[in-house]
Amino acid sequence: MDELNPPSKIDLRYAEEKIVFVICDCSLHKPYSFYGLSREGAIKLITRLKYIEKHTWKQFANLDRTNGLTSEKPNTDGFKLIHEQNSSIGKVVEQYYFHFRVEKSDLFRVFGYQRNHYFCITHIDPNGKIQHS
Repeated sequence: MDELNPPSKIDLRYAEEKIVFVICDCSLHKPYSFYGLSREGAIKLITRLKYIEKHTWKQFANLDRTNGLTSEKPNTDGFKLIHEQNSSIGKVVEQYYFHFRVEKSDLFRVFGYQRNHYFCITHIDPNGKIQHS
């Protein structure tokens, strides 16, 4: 696989589009899926997703790292996990892989990729077990 670094953090064609979350590529492996969340964790996650969906991709990408997106670099654990779950046809050419924190001071993170205006969630890491990029 030829891993290309995208020219920007997000796909700029959708910069002014509102973010929409989808879970069709979300892992079913319990530690990294909705199955592994407590009720409290699920409430925190849904609250954060609702907040983020009020933003455009550009707005979200421009937030500082503690509130916004962190790009996943090729050959990191996060990148590999996302890539394995990515069902997108264009995944070899365009790889907009990232994670964001559910809470600023916590290791609870959501991993995924951008496909058009969608944020495709691939992994939910409530305990910070996936290595940082």
